[in-house]
Amino acid sequence: MSEANFEEQKKRIVDILSTMFAYLGLNGEFRLESKPNNRIGVKISSNDVGRIIGRRGQTLESLQLVLNRIVGRDDKEFPLVLLDIDGYADGERAPRKEGDEESNGEDRPRGGFRRREREDREDGGQRLSNREQLERQAQDAAKEVKRWGDPIKLPEMNAHDRRIIHLALKDDPEVMTESEGEGVMRQVVISLKKQEQE
Repeated sequence: MSEANFEEQKKRIVDILSTMFAYLGLNGEFRLESKPNNRIGVKISSNDVGRIIGRRGQTLESLQLVLNRIVGRDDKEFPLVLLDIDGYADGERAPRKEGDEESNGEDRPRGGFRRREREDREDGGQRLSNREQLERQAQDAAKEVKRWGDPIKLPEMNAHDRRIIHLALKDDPEVMTESEGEGVMRQVVISLKKQEQE
């Protein structure tokens, strides 16, 4: 993108973010940079890190979603804006579209954030990342479903974590997964696949 165009886009993004932060009673400074694939990265510095990120990234995800809808409303070619604060972001995915939901067979871009892979728990001398913990949780639940036949509901989680569960089990011929509930935080239900009628 041209330098003049980038400067104009930067000003628009900063103006919108500043207004959003003012309404929410948050403080922040924004550093913008051009990224490959027609994207603009926004690094946020703030004393309100916890409030901006929100529970499991929900607030930051919502801010990014709203920001991209505003800038893209009048200019469909406006670059994708990716927010990052304290390393809490996932710049490889696009914001979720309205009505989008993950499913077993689909691998489309999703919105949402993910923490940097963290060493959250020791297990057999090896620390597991958040992704590895979720994949193990999915596999353990699937074993129980196969053993007893009863569906298992996992705890409520955000879209990013639910997607990890769905993908971990999408190739399992015996079980199926589906999201249940409303709002951002939903439960994944793991159950046996219904046998096709002969």
